[in-house]
Amino acid sequence: IIEIVPKYHEKATLAEFCTREGVSADLNDFVNTGLFTNNTQQKRRLYDHQYEALKSAHVDRKHIVVTTGTGSGKTECFLLPVFADLVKESKTWTSHRQRAMRSMILYPLNALAEDQMIRLRKALNCHRDDKSGSLDWLDEHRAGNRFYFGRYTGATPVSGTKDKANPKLLEERRLHIADWNAAKEAAIETGNKELLFHVPCMENDSAEMWDRFSMQDNAPDILITNYSMLNVMLMRKQESKMFEDTKKWLEEDPSHVFHLVVDELHTYRGTAGTEVAYLLRVLLDRLGLEPNSKQVQFLATSAS
Repeated sequence: IIEIVPKYHEKATLAEFCTREGVSADLNDFVNTGLFTNNTQQKRRLYDHQYEALKSAHVDRKHIVVTTGTGSGKTECFLLPVFADLVKESKTWTSHRQRAMRSMILYPLNALAEDQMIRLRKALNCHRDDKSGSLDWLDEHRAGNRFYFGRYTGATPVSGTKDKANPKLLEERRLHIADWNAAKEAAIETGNKELLFHVPCMENDSAEMWDRFSMQDNAPDILITNYSMLNVMLMRKQESKMFEDTKKWLEEDPSHVFHLVVDELHTYRGTAGTEVAYLLRVLLDRLGLEPNSKQVQFLATSAS
């Protein structure tokens, strides 16, 4: 089967967007360190729907649902508004800034969450030889602060309480370090640095949080999970600090906005959709929010 898909119309570069819409050029500078990098010198241009999604979400503060075809860059439609708020808020951060979940990204399948981790590692957790990576930018422009992110699913090590699970956590750390060192060696041998983004970075200044206990103690700015795990998190004491800290962050400043990203929106229908709808109501209540609050923003995508 051959499907002819017309090329999506390109509206403007991100730099042009920032100029037209009165957004700080820091957004363009940061996004081009990782999310928009490519192997050519040609600048990435926003498709019409990406431009409108970023304008509607970040500038006009509207909820958005993006329904475009497969391969149309829907992920950027919610990552750009999320990054824009992080870049803006981080101008005021000190080394003691409030840790909280600024964004939660819900996926129906763990495989989709894992694919997103590769994108986030490249966009948020990269050093480059010429000092043009995302971590290099944060070192220079945000006093070394990080945009922390982590995947919190059943596959995230390790389950149980910290005191009982510590030996297993140490073993997981050893395995992660071995994987990271193997990835670095393979990247050098093949010259393909993309291999570094397929495993968690285990350097001391990494922005990725790979274990449950670290995220329980200090919530990541971006949490990737699924509705099944979110349901468990809302019922247990282990994760309560993550929600309490996020609620505290929201109460600090009315301009703070919690982003709730729902990918593959069309999968939540029927009984399962009703269940997830109630689950999201519980989440918002836990954070001290109501669905019509100005401090929550819904960003959703669907190819259907």
